[in-house]
Amino acid sequence: MIPNALMLSLIARQSLEGELVDQLSELADYPLFLVSNVRGHNDTHHGLSVAEQVEGTAPLIRLSLFTDEPTANRIIDHLRANFRNAGIRWWRIPLATGMID
Repeated sequence: MIPNALMLSLIARQSLEGELVDQLSELADYPLFLVSNVRGHNDTHHGLSVAEQVEGTAPLIRLSLFTDEPTANRIIDHLRANFRNAGIRWWRIPLATGMID
């Protein structure tokens, strides 16, 4: 169990998946995370194909990492320093966890 656990979620372009997975594997004290393919809606059409612009969505990934606050802060700081202008969005949510035996 992780004291004061939280879920750090990142939303990024699919093209960043490999690099983000490698970085998170090295930065996370508990390198257990999920990667999901999602489609995102926003008001920016930069980098979208014509079909994506017509549809109004972009293919994205969501990386969800079960971690603690110091690790989340370290990851966010690392992303700010190494992925400038990549458009990565993040949020963190406190968690209550347990095990049902």
